Amino acid sequence: MIKTSAFALVALSLPVLVARGQAPATTIEQQLRSQYRVASVTASGAVMRTGSVLVIAADGIKANPPSGEIYWYNSHKPGAGIRYSIMVESLYSADLKSQMQMLQVGDKVLVTRIQVSPKANELVFYLQTLAQNPNDVPYRACVVFQFPTKHFVDIANLGDIQTSIGEVFTIDTSAPSEGSAPSTSSGPPPAGTSLAGVYLMRENGSRLQLNPDSSFSLVARDGSVSPGHYSVNGDNLYLTYQKTGRSSVFKIQGDRMYADTGLAWVRQGDSAPSQTPQPPPTPAALKLPAIYINAQASTDQLRLNADRSFSLGEGGQSYHGTFVDNGSTLELSISETNTKTTVTRAGDNLTDSSGQTWVLHGQPTETGYGAFLQNDDVVKMSKVGLDDATIIAKINSSRCQFNTSTNALIELKQSGVSTAVIRAMLAAGK
Repeated sequence: MIKTSAFALVALSLPVLVARGQAPATTIEQQLRSQYRVASVTASGAVMRTGSVLVIAADGIKANPPSGEIYWYNSHKPGAGIRYSIMVESLYSADLKSQMQMLQVGDKVLVTRIQVSPKANELVFYLQTLAQNPNDVPYRACVVFQFPTKHFVDIANLGDIQTSIGEVFTIDTSAPSEGSAPSTSSGPPPAGTSLAGVYLMRENGSRLQLNPDSSFSLVARDGSVSPGHYSVNGDNLYLTYQKTGRSSVFKIQGDRMYADTGLAWVRQGDSAPSQTPQPPPTPAALKLPAIYINAQASTDQLRLNADRSFSLGEGGQSYHGTFVDNGSTLELSISETNTKTTVTRAGDNLTDSSGQTWVLHGQPTETGYGAFLQNDDVVKMSKVGLDDATIIAKINSSRCQFNTSTNALIELKQSGVSTAVIRAMLAAGK
């Protein structure tokens, strides 16, 4: 079980599945994330989605090459330069210290995470350098913006917060549009080709309208509409969704645009197709339990259980709820946000209303690989009278996916789960 250090990645993004149909009040995280688009990177530093490109504006930021979840610690206070913590830096290995580099003013970086400290007087940006050529080794750093009073990091103080951020880095306005990613393709589409038009994904019946002004509208089979803007880099098409800020990438090949899963948007012309496409056949019955992986973000997983409950790990957060199988669609009711969202079934894949694809990863058994120990499992063990030591041993030896929100902890206590077991559940999620 991996313990999360002070430098670990902390995902705070609004999940694509969760955000649909939700209209929460604007928070400081949402405001900053709308200004600084978060990139998607792998553990080795490979960039899956670029997001905003930032330019370093202050000397003295220390950074390390990819090493697990470590981002070199740097701190900044309003009006001051970069500072270091001797205590924190003593935790780094000698080998990592020998590979440390100093970022220079003018260097370009991506923001991979934005985190508000529980103390509410710190704001953390996790950064990775933007490679200028395929052989460049990326470097990582976190900058902890420290403010004078607790609860200062709030939407009411946005102006002062942005001023402090601007002392360390600025947004690169010469970079490609936010949400785009660097091209690794062999060449652009044929000269003179315009992508504007209507495209149909026959497998799930959704329709994509690309407009000449670089905006788009994606109409899912259930009629829900997801607007956004698109960009082209080489033979890659990037769709960035207005509501979530997340992006999908497709490979352009003639009049078709392919996702990594092989599903294709097929061009229908510059206006809606004259003939109504035939609806796809009704998918076969679900085989449960089942685990689906987001094709655009492989760390995001959706598990459907035989009792019609589900667990969703997306953007570093965990969500739970129930689902209804409507044949060609699944309706998910999310407990934490009290919202519903609909995904479309096509073969072994699911497609959410933003066009992102979730690929069937496997049909785990209750004890097989891929199974997660969840809150309900702990409640069941507690109710049948297993002692705390046995339950904690099970937690420590299992792959866990616990809901540890405040309401969930209250429900656990009301269900008779002991404080010692609840603490073990909290520790398993670190």
